[in-house]
Amino acid sequence: MHRTCVVAVAILVLLPACRDPEVCAKSLRAPSSSELQLPAQLFRSGQARIEPVSVAPERLVVRASGKAGFDVEHLSYVSSPLVGRVVDIRARLGERVEAGEVLAVIDSPDLGTASSEFIKARADLVLAQRGDQLARQLWAAKAMARKDVQKAEDEYVKAKADLRRTREHMLSLGVAAAELDRPVDALHVRSQFNLTAPISGTVVDRNLTLGQIVGGDAAQRLYVVADLTQLWVTADIYEKDLPLIHAGEDVNVQAAAWPQEHFQGRLDYVGDTVDPNTRTVKVRLAVDNRRLLLKPEMFVTATIHTEGTVPVLTVPLAAVHGEGSEQPYVFTAREDGHFERRPVALGVKSGDRVAITAGLSAEDRVVTEGSILLNAEADLQTKG
Repeated sequence: MHRTCVVAVAILVLLPACRDPEVCAKSLRAPSSSELQLPAQLFRSGQARIEPVSVAPERLVVRASGKAGFDVEHLSYVSSPLVGRVVDIRARLGERVEAGEVLAVIDSPDLGTASSEFIKARADLVLAQRGDQLARQLWAAKAMARKDVQKAEDEYVKAKADLRRTREHMLSLGVAAAELDRPVDALHVRSQFNLTAPISGTVVDRNLTLGQIVGGDAAQRLYVVADLTQLWVTADIYEKDLPLIHAGEDVNVQAAAWPQEHFQGRLDYVGDTVDPNTRTVKVRLAVDNRRLLLKPEMFVTATIHTEGTVPVLTVPLAAVHGEGSEQPYVFTAREDGHFERRPVALGVKSGDRVAITAGLSAEDRVVTEGSILLNAEADLQTKG
């Protein structure tokens, strides 16, 4: 048996009437190698405290590994609607662009032809309208046959249809409606058209150079524009966890590149088939990425917060020692007034408390305030 003083300085502070560390040591009960004890006056003064282990409901979570990717609802592949030659490049790789912003300028003979047809259709409509009006006037004066009036009406209808067709064609090539609606004498044949961004986002891929002939291949992708402020994460959920999860539940995503960052999102979609080899189901998570830290193709870990709960044991953080080591522990109070060191497994922290996943039961009591003194005495016993 070793008679020890818990910590000489601590005892002097806690027991002001005691000036001699040797006397302080004699005032403590000499514990065995399996027993620890603190002076009763420490508990009476509130400088040491014992609290029961708390039981609180905690939301069940499902964890899964996954990979970040583009949100395909905010992704656009940009190609040239006409064959032509690239004469100007406005948007570079990695740049932010807005919807309607010019990405590149392409010179196309086909656009020149379409532009010419549109101008001709505008002019033809003016003539056809005048002809129709004149025919009606002559018919009213009984100076024109009915068949000639009908012919003028038909020409007018045909001219309106031609204008509508050529105008829609020009709009599909990216020509602004305001430009097409200018007076006829202000229109001019143009062979260059602007390749514009269909959506706002970041240029994540570019496949064109100055002078390049484009538009010959319908599958050719000159630009890829993606809104990276929200990404989709595809993850695998074991089939046993399917009853716990539902679309719309909150998720938390972490990536190895940013271990201290937490990306919030929601469970967007649960797959309908099970992989026969892995026994998992694909789920899709919509994740907030406004800071643009997550990158497509990054591997991530996802935590899905389900609606279910499970009772969890918790203790104050002040009761836990050795946190961050291989084996954290607490000091539990025994019925005989002694204390013992109890290894525990830690769970999730919440405020000033931490969940205990192993090592304690709901009937246990732990030392919170003053547990550092028991820790010091245990160290002295070990060294002794």
